This record gives sequence, C-alpha cells and structure tokens, in this order.
Amino acid sequence: MCECSGACTPETLLLPQPASRQGARSGSWNHPHDCSAQPAARGLCAPGRCAMSEYRVGLVGTGRIGSEFEDGAAEHPVSIAGAFSALPDCTLVAGCNRGRGRLERFGTRWGVNALYHDVGQMLANEGLDIVAIATPPGLHRDQVVAAAEAGVKGIFCEKPMALSLGECDEMIAACRHNGCALLVNCSRRWSGLFEAVRRDAAAGRWGRLLHLVGYCQGCKPLPDWEADHEGPMLHDAVHMYDIMRFFAGDVQWVLGTAERRYRHDIRAEDTALGILQFASGVQGVAVVDELTEHAHFRLELHFERGLVRLGAGQSAEKAVPVRDGREDWWSTLTEDTLPELVWEGTPILNAARDLIRCVETGEEPRCTGEDGRAAVEVIMGFYESERRGHAKVALPIDEPRPMLEVMKLEGRY
Repeated sequence: MCECSGACTPETLLLPQPASRQGARSGSWNHPHDCSAQPAARGLCAPGRCAMSEYRVGLVGTGRIGSEFEDGAAEHPVSIAGAFSALPDCTLVAGCNRGRGRLERFGTRWGVNALYHDVGQMLANEGLDIVAIATPPGLHRDQVVAAAEAGVKGIFCEKPMALSLGECDEMIAACRHNGCALLVNCSRRWSGLFEAVRRDAAAGRWGRLLHLVGYCQGCKPLPDWEADHEGPMLHDAVHMYDIMRFFAGDVQWVLGTAERRYRHDIRAEDTALGILQFASGVQGVAVVDELTEHAHFRLELHFERGLVRLGAGQSAEKAVPVRDGREDWWSTLTEDTLPELVWEGTPILNAARDLIRCVETGEEPRCTGEDGRAAVEVIMGFYESERRGHAKVALPIDEPRPMLEVMKLEGRY
C-alpha cells in the first residue's frame, strides 16, 4: 500500500523547479499513443486530444499502485505513474510520499526531480493540472479537497474512495465547487472485456440478467497492509461491489455478515457474506474473505440463456437445446466465445486517458465520485447489517461515520 500524508514534514528531498517541464520518461518504458491509429480506444479519447498542450501531473503516494506494480509486470502500464507517463500530453513532474526510500525510487524510475513529503507544498509549488492520489483511504478526503481547492483540473483517486460516506460527500462537494473532474479508480470499468460483456448483455445476447455471484478472496496481510483501517471489503471487494453496480445498476438493499471468525491478528472482518438486491430486479451474492492462501477474484453473470465468468480464467457459455430424444424444452450450456474487446490497453491506462477526456470535454468519467461513494455505501450497509444481527438494510444510508471504526469502538473487532 502506498504511503503519504499531508501532515508530514514540509521539506523536499530535492529542490523543485516549478517553471520547468520535467521529463517523465527518462529511465522508463515508452507507450506510444495515437488516437487515429487505435480506433478501439476512441471512446476514451476526446476529439483532437493528441494535439492538446501538456498536462502537469503530480502523484501522491509512490508505493504499490502508485509506481511499484510496474516491477516484473507482464504487461504495462499497471501503475498510476506508468499510465500517465504513457500519455504523450501528460508529464509526471512531481511525487509526494512520507517514506524516503519509495519516493527516491519513484524519482529515479520516472525521471522526476520534484520530490516532496508534504502535499500542500507540492500543490503550492508545481502548478499541477492533474493530481493522482494513491495513499491509504483514510488520507483521501484531505488530499482530494486540498487538490481541488488548489485549482487542479482533474483528480485520479485510488479506490476505495474513502472510509466513510461523510468523507465521500466532502470530496464530491469540493470537486463540484471548484470545477474539478473527479475519477475513482475502480479499474474494471475500463477493461475492454468487461465493457464488451456489458454491451452484449444490454443487447440481449444471453437474455435477461438474473443473478450476479462474486468471489473476492485474499491472502493478506501483506507487510505494509494496514488492517486497522481497511478490512477485505474496503481494500479488495470494493472492486466487486462496484462492478456489480456496473452491470446491474443501483442497489436497493443489502443483507449480510461482516465477521472476524479466524483472523484475530487483524481488527477487521475476515469473512463477509452478502446479498444485494438491485433496483433493476437483479439479485447478487458476494463471498469475501481474507482466509485463503491465494488471491481469487471472479464475477459470474447468470442470464436466462447463458453464463459469463469474468476474472481469472474468463469464459462465456450459452444455452443450447439438447437434441437427444429427451424433452424438447431441455437445454444445456456449451462454450460460447467471449465478446470482442471494445478497446485495447490496460484498464489503468484507459482510466488515465478517460480523466484527460473529462478535463477537456467537461463530461463525467466512467467511475465518478458518486460511483465511488456508492461502492463504499454497499460496504457500510454490510457493516450495519452485521450490527443489526444480519438484518436487511435499505439504501441509501444516512450514516456519515466510518462504520469499521464504529464496529471497533463497539468491541466487535
């Protein structure tokens, strides 16, 4: 997990040069981008975008998703620094992190000289157009609000958006008030395959969507994972709840558990089983835990005439009539081809490109602040269901507090 705090010492490791255009690609790989040569990507590009002037980008939190995921990755980019460095009209000019080692490694890898321990000083000195925030979620509210009030044009905020609905509301309000585009990185929304499945589902390829079944199982804690501030629902399963909304729409109510059954070394749930009722009529089931020795993410979409599995080992199946002398109404599932990708590129690259599109057009990103908040609201609903003895909890929820902290204060974790 990436680390940075605006409350840290205000010194900089290297004297920043606000007036200069610092090269972001020295020592890094290059990803050429040409909208005209990539028709599959046009949906994420604003007309004429490649001819626009350069955007100055600053990164807050230079750890894992911020930068380090590029190390040993099979495809690129897979980090925020990598994504913005791959866009020709963006230059990564500054980084901020409270840990010196990660900050220096970030500067060396991406050719960035303006390195800070203090968010406010970076915002004051660097004349940034875009700020990307990849810190622990307990820091997101203050950093997003500070960036919006500093006049940046767009904010790329890592998931989960925040630890409470109250914090989410403050972030959304600050960005709206200051005319700043806010994107929350629930990254599967920018997957060409996930979008292709949603497109084909909307066209009726497999009939009506009936049920969603999701699995999000993990193998943390990692050495730097702060379980006191995030359980597996907030840290990982927020992706699943968001992508369920992506396919099925708004959630009406939730019912579930958020229990610490085996992992008494962490102050959070280690198991969460949930039911989600969507306003569209779709029903969902979510299995979340922090108990397995492997990481496993999968979403099953059950249709009237087919089944699609997304995640590791992605596949699609369709219903076909059985012609073997049995009842003529009997059908079984057989292999179906996955839809053709809507666009190319890694999800995080497409997300960075989407934010630039929104800055230039004034349109909304594929995952807005409201979408990021809605995923957090589902999690708050499951915590509240646990508090009420696994009762059904209607959404929206009028509860601004961080429910994991409430659960800890009540002695549940």
